[in-house]
Amino acid sequence: MSHITTAPRPAVASALLLAAVGPGIAAAAPAAHVASPAAITRHYDVRVKPGVLASGRTVRAKAVVKNPESTVRAWWSRRTISRVVRKGINGRYEMPYVSQGFRCTPSVTGQTAKFTCKLRGADVPTTIKLTFKARYAS
Repeated sequence: MSHITTAPRPAVASALLLAAVGPGIAAAAPAAHVASPAAITRHYDVRVKPGVLASGRTVRAKAVVKNPESTVRAWWSRRTISRVVRKGINGRYEMPYVSQGFRCTPSVTGQTAKFTCKLRGADVPTTIKLTFKARYAS
C-alpha cells in the first residue's frame, strides 16, 4: 500500500489558517481597547458674565473623564463644559440643576459655591465628574 500525500485545497487551507490564527486575533482585539486611557483630566477656563464673581470673570473647571470613548468626545468639549459652568455661575445657582446632561449639585458656604456635576453614559461606559467653584459678588 502506498500513501499519496496531497496538499490541502485552498479553501481548506484558509479555513485551517483562520482556525489557528483566529483566537489570536480575537485575543488581540480587547488588548487594543484596553490600551486607551482609563481616565483623562481636562482643565477649562470659562468666562462668565461681568459682575457675577467677587473678582474677575473666569472660573476654572476640572473634568475627570473615566473610560473615554471618542464617539462621545463632545461630552467633555470646551463648548459643553462652558455651557454647564455658565448656567450655574451666571444664574448664581445654590440649588441642584441640570445642564447638557450633567446633574450639578452646589455646596454653598457664605458667598462661595462649589459645584460637583456628574454625567453617566447610558450606552457607553464613559462617566464625567466636573468640579468648579466661585465666589459670588455681594
